Amino acid sequence: MKTIIRIFLLGILFTYGCDPIEDMALREQFENAGAPISQAELDAALSVTQPIPNTDDKVEGDQYVVLKNSRPDVGGVWHLGWSTGEKIVASDDITVIYDANGEYEIYYTGISANQVVTSKKFNISVTNCFDEYDRLLSGAKDKADKTAKKTWTFLQVTGALYNGMYGNWKYYDPVPGQNSWGTVNTATIPEQTMVFEFNAHKMTTYLGSGAVSKEGTWAYTHNKPEGVTGELITTAPVIGTNISWSVWKGASTPYWITYISEDLLVLCFPQTYSKPADAADWDFYGTYFYLVPKEE
Repeated sequence: MKTIIRIFLLGILFTYGCDPIEDMALREQFENAGAPISQAELDAALSVTQPIPNTDDKVEGDQYVVLKNSRPDVGGVWHLGWSTGEKIVASDDITVIYDANGEYEIYYTGISANQVVTSKKFNISVTNCFDEYDRLLSGAKDKADKTAKKTWTFLQVTGALYNGMYGNWKYYDPVPGQNSWGTVNTATIPEQTMVFEFNAHKMTTYLGSGAVSKEGTWAYTHNKPEGVTGELITTAPVIGTNISWSVWKGASTPYWITYISEDLLVLCFPQTYSKPADAADWDFYGTYFYLVPKEE
C-alpha cells in the first residue's frame, strides 16, 4: 500500500513539475506591444557625422565617423559599407575609423514593438585615409609626412626592361625577362631615375647626368583589370617608356601595376586595355619595367 502511495505522489510531482506556470502579464505585454516606430521617427533619432575636418598636417580627418542613436529603446545594429564589404556594429554611440577612401552607405536596423524597422541610408564620402600605395610609392609614413619622396631606378639585371608577351604577370611575375621579345639594356636609356613625392604627388624624371628631364604628377587606382594589382597614372612617362612598342598618351594610357612592395615595383604598359575574350595572351604584347628604390 505504501508503495502505491509513493508512486502516486511521484506522478503528481512529475506532472506539475513539468508544467511551467506562464506569466500572462508578460505575454500580454509582448502581444500588445503597440505600434512600432516609423522609419521617419527612426531616421530623426539617428545621426551620422564626420566631425573632424581634413587638414594637411593632421592624420585624423573625415575617416572618423560618429554614429549615434538617441532612441536606445529601439535596439539594433548599424550596417556600414566597408572596404572589404559590410561591417556590422551594435552601439548607441560609437566612433568608427574607416580604413580606405571611398563612397559608403550606412543604415540602422532596429526592433520596435517586436517588429524590424530599417532606417534610410546615410551616404558618406571618405577622402582622408592614408593609402598603402602612398607609402610604397613615395615612402611617406602617414598623411602628415609631406616631405617624403622616393627615388626609383631600374633593377640591375638583364630583362629589367623589355617588350614581351601580354599577360606575363599571370605566369611569371615578378621574375624579369620572361617571354621577352625585345630586351633593352637599361644603361642605354636616357632617363635613369624618377622621384615620386608624397606632397601633391609630384613626379620628376632625371637623365643619367642628373639633370631634370620631365615633371608631372602621379596617381593610382586599385582597379585590377586582367588580374593585375592596380594602375599607375602619370602625367609624365615612366623612365624607359621610350622603348615601348606602344604609344604613351598620358593619363588615358595608365601603367598596370603587376607587383608592388617596398623594394620592387613591376609595371606593364599594355598594348591593349581590353583584350578580346577569345584572344590568347601571346596575341598581344606589353612593355615591362622592373624598378627598385635607389639608395641615396
